[in-house]
Formats: sequence, structure tokens, C-alpha cells
Amino acid sequence: MGKKCLLIYNPISGNDSITDVELLEMAAARLPGSNVELWETTGENDEDKILAKYKQSSPDFVLIGGGDGTVKLVAKCLKEAAVPMCILPLGSANGLAKCMGINDLTDSWEAALDFNVHPIDAIHINGELCLHLADFGINANLIQKFEQDESRGMLGYVKNSFSEIFGTETMNFRLRIAEESVEIKAKMIVIANGDQYGTGAIVNCKGVMDDGKFEIIAFNPKTAEDYVRITMAFIKGNLDEVEGIQTWVVQECQLDNPEGAEFQIDGELMETVKTITAKIEKHAFRFLVSKSFTACRASPD
Repeated sequence: MGKKCLLIYNPISGNDSITDVELLEMAAARLPGSNVELWETTGENDEDKILAKYKQSSPDFVLIGGGDGTVKLVAKCLKEAAVPMCILPLGSANGLAKCMGINDLTDSWEAALDFNVHPIDAIHINGELCLHLADFGINANLIQKFEQDESRGMLGYVKNSFSEIFGTETMNFRLRIAEESVEIKAKMIVIANGDQYGTGAIVNCKGVMDDGKFEIIAFNPKTAEDYVRITMAFIKGNLDEVEGIQTWVVQECQLDNPEGAEFQIDGELMETVKTITAKIEKHAFRFLVSKSFTACRASPD
């Protein structure tokens, strides 16, 4: 007997969103025997509606059609249910899905069919959930310009990227880990649970999403050569070999932002804050992942 699935779909995700009819046709073809019910978000009181719909449907698993923001919304709503979730990457960048080895819809359907359920950590930052990546500086500034430009898709990021990359000033931060305090000068600081952005840039070489730890990574390129080296390292996935990149592996920390650098979590621009506290929650959620997903080799707690 096939599994019962609730497909929660954000119809305005990404640039060329697929239709609900097409999604249901795909589900019928790729998940034979499964009973798939589709429900669309509206942007109005979705949190309460998602939980109510889940309780009404009582599915074996949930498919989430949208970008990182939609995935986080659904995950927050269904946290106590501990239901397995699978991402259908329909957003602009889909970085969270890529961290789980899901690069396209084919990977999603295969993950759902294989039903490889894996625990995934989460970071709590000033009370906000972070499943993927948060950062101060260059990338947060790009997201701000992206939102102001009202663009959608990767083109919106690319259009603003060059001026932002070379125009961002070095800023001062202070990292506190237990009794240690470190002064940092950086153009970008990443708080990383996952390993890569939706562009495919591998920003966190140590990133494993189920090890009960997260990484703090500081970047401070000064010359055009520095930018080229970092860009190549993003592509090759060897950023940890580049001189001048600082990385800390932590379970909890405080990061001071005295100069008010822009800050984003999972692609959403947040209010400017002077201090954040970040703490890992190990195995906070259950996701269906691709066969290519990289898991922690240590046995789970």
C-alpha cells in the first residue's frame, strides 16, 4: 500500500513556478501508489492553516514545493509532529535542498520514493530558526538589493553582485565562544549549518548537517586577487585551504555586530541587530535526503 502524502506548495516561489496541476501529474507518475493531496499557501495566516491541514490529513510524509523560506515555514509549523519532509526545489536558489543532495525535481522524487529519512540539525539565532545559512555583510547586502529591486530568480542576484562584492567595507565583529573572545575584521561572516549557497558556492567545507555543530566563517578579501582565489575555492570546494579564511566549529556562540552590518537568515533579510546568540539543536527535524547526501560518520545520539 502506498504512503499518504501532503504536498504543501507555494505558488509564487521562484521565477518560473510550476503549476499545481503539473505537480500533481508528476507526483502521480513518480510516486506510484501514493495518495498525494496538494495544498497551497496564500501568505495569509499560513502558519495556523498548515498545522490544521496536517492534522486533518495525517500524512506519512510532507512534500514542500518552494524555496528555502517556504521550507522553513513548514518545518517550524510541523516541528512537534516530527513528520518526514522532502523538498521540491521551486525557489530562486534552493540552497537548503542542495545541501541535502537535491538539485532538481528528479532528485526530489527519487528521495521521496527511496524514503531515506535522515535527522537534520537546526540553529536557533535570537529565537529565529536557521536550517541552512545566515550571514552578515556581502550576501545580506545582496539580498537587500534583490528585495528592493523586486526581481526574482538568480538574475536578480547576479545583476547586483559585482558592485556589492567590491563595494562592501570591512567591518568589526566580536565572537564569543564560552570564555573565549575574538575580535574579527571581515566583509562577511557566515553562520553555517549547511555547506553551500543556492549558486553552488561551497562556503562551508566542514559543513555536515547532522553532527550537532555549526561553523562560523569569516571572510575579509582585500584585493582583486583575493576575490579570485576565494571565488575559485567556492567552485572547487577547498575554501578551508585559502589563506586568510577563519573558521570556528561550535555548538553555541555570541556574535557582536557593533557597526550594524546587514544580517540575513536562510535568504530572509532580518532587522539589524547589535548582538546575536546562536545555538545548535541536534537532529531537530527529519528530512528525506538524496543518496548523495553527506552524513556525519559518528553514530547518532
